[in-house]
Amino acid sequence: MSQYGRLICLSGPNMGKEYELSGEVTDVGRAATAQIVLADSFASRQHAEIYFVDNGYQIRDLGSKNGVYVRKERLAADGRVWLNDGDEVQFASTRFRFQDPSATVTAPALMAVAAPGERPGLRVDMATRQVFVDGVVLDPPLSVKQFDLLWYLYENRGRAVSKDEIALNVWSESEGDTYDANIDRMVSRVRNRIEPGESEEARFITTVRGYGYQMLVD
Repeated sequence: MSQYGRLICLSGPNMGKEYELSGEVTDVGRAATAQIVLADSFASRQHAEIYFVDNGYQIRDLGSKNGVYVRKERLAADGRVWLNDGDEVQFASTRFRFQDPSATVTAPALMAVAAPGERPGLRVDMATRQVFVDGVVLDPPLSVKQFDLLWYLYENRGRAVSKDEIALNVWSESEGDTYDANIDRMVSRVRNRIEPGESEEARFITTVRGYGYQMLVD
């Protein structure tokens, strides 16, 4: 395993690509000379820098127009924060997951906690793009978009997510121009894979009528 941290792209045309943070400074932006080139029309040419400091990583916004978000909080202009293993980092509209090899858990395996007496429930592993239901891996795996939808709902577990928000983040290449019916069909397909059976009561994903969807948690 590499000794260096990594950013794993979660959205956009480079989704799934991994970038090793092996330099003292890693440039991020739309410029072709950046170490991490953002295929994102909303990104600035020189958007951000990531620093390797004392065996850890700091990120700095270079005054970008559309911002740098860490743990869903926007950095102040020219501000810096430390990155923690599993953090979501967003440059303009492009999202990444930070992995720190020095952390005890080296890949983000996310659990939906089942009700008392039930088995573990849902686990989503972004590093391998595998989904486990009650300890059994889904086979065949979810499609790319189905996985992206499930991942986004889990990242926002416990709160209602609007269809507009889902469209902007899961179909970012369309800049949110996605019909509600397409979202509904995709959710239905994901449900059929992770919640098989005839029960009308949602186990993982519930519909918020007239608004969107919510991933249930304990």
